[in-house]
Amino acid sequence: MEELTLGVATMDETHADFLRQLDAVKQATGSAFIEGFAALVEHTEAHFAMEEEMMRSLAFYGQQEHLDEHETLLSEMRYFLQKARKLPPFGRSYIDDYAYEKFRRHIINIDSQLAMFLKSLETEAAHG
Repeated sequence: MEELTLGVATMDETHADFLRQLDAVKQATGSAFIEGFAALVEHTEAHFAMEEEMMRSLAFYGQQEHLDEHETLLSEMRYFLQKARKLPPFGRSYIDDYAYEKFRRHIINIDSQLAMFLKSLETEAAHG
């Protein structure tokens, strides 16, 4: 997996945690796979809630697009987890073949905008 850092410590740490959890789910078998997948969904919910609060409090200009993307990703993750509880290979396919790419695209296309915004605020604060 490529390094997906944005230069904003809180975001980078949360993303690294997600990647560690995703890797653990990929390695898990049996009931540990479903438990790990559920924990990954919970982690993502908390991660997105933190970002959403930050965006609201700072009046981030791209907030709605970001919120919409969060809802899409979480809905998809919840759908595949629900299906995996009945048919684990269905969830395994999502985790093994799609989850990383969805995450990578979110960072590159969506989170990068928030990171640039946060860095611009830091620069303004340092010079203003």
